[in-house]
Amino acid sequence: MPFMYELTLAPGEPEYTFVQQLVPVGTLVSTGQPVATLTDGAMEYHVPAPRQGLIVQWFVEHGGRVAGNDGLARIVCEGEAEEVPPASPMRLG
Repeated sequence: MPFMYELTLAPGEPEYTFVQQLVPVGTLVSTGQPVATLTDGAMEYHVPAPRQGLIVQWFVEHGGRVAGNDGLARIVCEGEAEEVPPASPMRLG
């Protein structure tokens, strides 16, 4: 049975500027696949998908501000509903 979860940033993450959606709505992403790029003004970071699924909605656009616990996207997954961990941005380079 499919279930839906919100891709959120981990609690305690600082404020970032949303730079880019790396995958459009309707794309199947794999666990750990980078789905978005954020910046803190000095460095850029990728946000990995915590679980495989289909991106059905983005909540933020280029230039939007996001921080810990903020939702970035809605993803539909196959299988039994389960707790999906929040994402921690990974520094590029």
